[in-house]
Amino acid sequence: MTLEYYDRTKVCGALRTRARVTTEHAASSYGQPVVVLPSGAVLDYLSWVTLSYRVVRIGKTEAALMDKWLRNLYMMVGGGSEVGKGGAL
Repeated sequence: MTLEYYDRTKVCGALRTRARVTTEHAASSYGQPVVVLPSGAVLDYLSWVTLSYRVVRIGKTEAALMDKWLRNLYMMVGGGSEVGKGGAL
């Protein structure tokens, strides 16, 4: 998939990166998906929110896992399933 984000340390507008969402990674447990960046690092929820990440392009196979990952994010920020609908986050 392709993600877009804003690097707050630079004035360069939006940046894009490739990533994959998977449950086949050491950081994944109990079937919970993780977002893996090209470096192999896992994208954490805090970075997703503070750097204003968003999905630009995603395939059908990854879409269901990403939906699960985002639902977990919304639960962690205390919004339940209502937060983020319509692109609020």
